Amino acid sequence: MPHLHKSAATLAAGLACAALLSGCDAASSPAAGPGETLSARAWTETLEADGEIKAAANTPLAVPGSGWTTRVLVDMVADGSSVTKGQVVARFDAPQARAELAQADVELLRKTLAEEANRQNAAVERGVLAGDRAKVEDDLGLSRRYADVDLSVFARNTILDALADVGFLTKKRTYLEWKGGQVQARSAAQDAVLHSQRDSVMQNATLQRQSLESLELVAPHDGVFLLAARWDGAKPQVGASQMAGEPFGALPDFDQLVAHFSVAEGQAYGLKPGLPVRVRLAGTGSALDLKVTRVGNSASPISPESPVKYSDFDAAIDTEQARKLGLKPGQALHGTVRLVAKAAALTVPNIALVQDGAAYAVYTVDAGRPVKHAVELGLRGPVRSEIRSGLAPGARVLLLPPKDKTT
Repeated sequence: MPHLHKSAATLAAGLACAALLSGCDAASSPAAGPGETLSARAWTETLEADGEIKAAANTPLAVPGSGWTTRVLVDMVADGSSVTKGQVVARFDAPQARAELAQADVELLRKTLAEEANRQNAAVERGVLAGDRAKVEDDLGLSRRYADVDLSVFARNTILDALADVGFLTKKRTYLEWKGGQVQARSAAQDAVLHSQRDSVMQNATLQRQSLESLELVAPHDGVFLLAARWDGAKPQVGASQMAGEPFGALPDFDQLVAHFSVAEGQAYGLKPGLPVRVRLAGTGSALDLKVTRVGNSASPISPESPVKYSDFDAAIDTEQARKLGLKPGQALHGTVRLVAKAAALTVPNIALVQDGAAYAVYTVDAGRPVKHAVELGLRGPVRSEIRSGLAPGARVLLLPPKDKTT
């Protein structure tokens, strides 16, 4: 009896193994491998993806000011807060601008005093020269008066002491006129330099005043305020220094919300605009029937820790529907995209396809041997692909094509 039980168990195990080997089809050839009979059947494929609600349009917000001046964040609304148009989102201070403005005001006063001193010095020099010219004119007049008089009536020493050389006085007058011109030119040049320096200081003071007038960041429209992360992932903190013009945050527009999804690059095959997607909001159970409106052109990693590339796609949400449900950016959701839905189609699993240059082929079983057939594909899905031509219904398609390309 023990031997009979052992024989029965061995027979059952053998039958189970035989059933597994012929699991695909009873008519499969053991030598050819598992296969599938080509026939028209219902074909449905979906894509499951997790995502979140995002705004299709974001208004970037930068640190106020210009010229890359330094700003210190004094106060701001909380990250993720709802703001209204005209509301102050953040306030800054500019200690460096205040110090430079005070220095510019002192320098401006110094330049103004220097200009006045230059004008006073020029006036003094012109007064001295005017006195010298007046004396020369008097001496020259006296000399000319005695030039035609009979000198015999005067003592010789008296005449020599009182009478100067007319030629010398004439040259001295010319020299004083030249010196007066030099004084005027030098004063004008110094005044021009001081005026230019004063204008430069005034321009710097004006820039610093404008910088101090741009210390508030105001919301341009209603939305949710979101802080911008730096390259290292850090977000602005109160008390930290930033540069004017540096990205500070963003203000998503509530009137343009989309359901945003990311899927691994290999799962995005067959994804295109216009496909229906069923979106279910996490935590609420509410569902939305949308359509894919945008598919990313390329895949890219979403984390520096992982080399896996992801493709993204969006489904636009109607504005009235978004307001009715109170949707906001950041809400989690789950989407099911209906990639293919046909009542009857000739399809083969993608693992059965062999790429032959730019075309594709499949192998069928003929008298126990694999035979290669070039095929024309229709719709492609992540799991199966449609056969348009090259194979007739009833053909036995090998699921694992042979490595040797035997025809």
